[in-house]
Amino acid sequence: MNALRIFVTGTDTGVGKTRATATLARALASLGRPPHILKAVQTGLPPGVPGDAAEAGALAGLEAAELDRYALPADPFSAALAAGIAPPRAADLARALDRYPGDVVVEGAGGLLVPLNAEETLADLAVAARLRLVLVVGLRLGCMNHAFLTLEAAARRDLVPLGALLVACDEPPGVGYLADVERVLQGKTKILGILPHESPSASAVERDAAALRAHLAPFL
Repeated sequence: MNALRIFVTGTDTGVGKTRATATLARALASLGRPPHILKAVQTGLPPGVPGDAAEAGALAGLEAAELDRYALPADPFSAALAAGIAPPRAADLARALDRYPGDVVVEGAGGLLVPLNAEETLADLAVAARLRLVLVVGLRLGCMNHAFLTLEAAARRDLVPLGALLVACDEPPGVGYLADVERVLQGKTKILGILPHESPSASAVERDAAALRAHLAPFL
């Protein structure tokens, strides 16, 4: 049985990656493949305060963990420098990921090219850990361009996307705008689902996971 190892990245920060991570994980669990939920690098929180992994785990009803954490609300490179410690390295994070066997759903931080250190980005982690991308497209002005840039950056690194989740992150999108986003993404990546504009909850995650399950089953 091949493991499905997913990296959840976004078109921006604040687009719903944690909710998408929980939904993907819950969908896998409903298929009899409960994954490990992991946060690659948590920034912006001091030790002991629950972060994105804890939130995703609670929403999905699954265990969750972080690989690294920094207190400054910034990219991992800047946050590590502010803390006076060495920035994270893709190879080290990939080795930490390898300690979790089977299926994993790994949430990134911001977008795919957020810097880990002076030479590497989160894309290098996805390459080193052999992760499949799910792109979370926040349905807001500029998302089409951001989606195309992310998919182009992924293709240059031979990162294979499973598809995209569209998230109404700021307000309910107009029917016309949603149709425009779906139209321009056709042929670029598979649209796995659309998450509506609402506060995330365990019941909403369960509902959305049920709709997502059929799209994940072919990859198992």
